[in-house]
Amino acid sequence: MARFRLRTNLKSPSRRLWLGFVLCLAVATWLAVGAAQPTLYRWVDESGTVHYTDQVPPGQVKQGHTKLSPEGIPTETVPPAPTEQEIDLAREQERLKAEEARRIAQQKADDQRLVNLYRSIDDLVLAREGKVAAIEALSQVQRDGIRVQQERLLKLHQQLKDLERAAKPVPDELKREIDQTGTLIRDSYAAIIDQEFQKTAIRREFDAIMARFSRLRRLPEPPATSPDPAGDLLLGHLVSCQGSGPCAVLWDRALAYVRQQAGTQDEMLGAGLLIAFQTDEREHRRLTLAWIQQSVGQPVRLYLDLQCKNRLTGSLACIDQAAIAHRDGFRAAVTQPPPSPP
Repeated sequence: MARFRLRTNLKSPSRRLWLGFVLCLAVATWLAVGAAQPTLYRWVDESGTVHYTDQVPPGQVKQGHTKLSPEGIPTETVPPAPTEQEIDLAREQERLKAEEARRIAQQKADDQRLVNLYRSIDDLVLAREGKVAAIEALSQVQRDGIRVQQERLLKLHQQLKDLERAAKPVPDELKREIDQTGTLIRDSYAAIIDQEFQKTAIRREFDAIMARFSRLRRLPEPPATSPDPAGDLLLGHLVSCQGSGPCAVLWDRALAYVRQQAGTQDEMLGAGLLIAFQTDEREHRRLTLAWIQQSVGQPVRLYLDLQCKNRLTGSLACIDQAAIAHRDGFRAAVTQPPPSPP
């Protein structure tokens, strides 16, 4: 009996093609089966409930979600869409970041100009004193003008007294001149006060500049500028107040203080202005109290000025220490609450 044996010849080209076809078909089938597995999404609604679905509802897309493999392994995470507040916060952070970058760049440029412009602390001191001296020159012009206007006001008041003693009518023009001259004096004092504050601001500004310069040059830290006791109005003869009632009370106290210190030898009182006169064997003195207010609603400043003139030399420097102490004690005396009744 004949026997037949089927042999597979793998070396045959047709057999190899057939085997490749079978393998490709198996892979495609496996991929198709895998693709048929539904994609799973994990998402959380507004109430915090966790959901697992094969797709994210359109209304929940902005809440964010996580894509899971058939085995439940996260494969992709989509964060929630930013809220309006988060968008605004991000914009503000970007703005602040850009502003800080500009500030740093500006500081570097300022530092470079500083070290290029000044060679030493002495150069900065000279620059500071030059600015202060320029303001002091303006203040001296104002003080010279005040003396002129005070002399004019004295003459006008003398005319007023003469007319009143003679029981004659006072012309409106004379009244206007008195008011205008008093206003000029108060305005000049207001300018002097502002200039004193400018001097203080300049000194503080240069304190900061010199400290910065010292750090850039790796120098010892310079001491802060001490205020000039002769020019610092805040030391004693300037009182600030707000409101007509409280300021009126302080004004009455100021009038009483000046009259008490001057000894009431002679005085001239006008609208918001009192000039008290003192004379001894050495000098003539004027204590001028001024009510200064730039406009309605602005703070009121009560300023006490002391002017002296030596009877022998004509010097304008005050030599009576008691008078200087009275001027410098003005603020403390006027702002101190009155003693309680026994």
